[in-house]
Amino acid sequence: MNKPEPPNTLPLEYAAQIAYELNSMRRECSEFAMRLLSRRPLDETNLEDCARLDDALSRAYGVLHSAVEGIRGGRGKGDRT
Repeated sequence: MNKPEPPNTLPLEYAAQIAYELNSMRRECSEFAMRLLSRRPLDETNLEDCARLDDALSRAYGVLHSAVEGIRGGRGKGDRT
């Protein structure tokens, strides 16, 4: 088995894509919660789980997005690697 090559650049674009995906998952969770709220009887367990997942996704998005923006902000405008 060959040893993988080490990365040549910091994967900022990949990290930004992950942040975007985390935000998309939050939107999906919100849409699911809206569907849950329209059902009777109210499924409080799944609604609470959805809220907990949304909170975790929000925190993860904030940490990753802030790190990417902080790294990019510390660089010149032309260097986005």
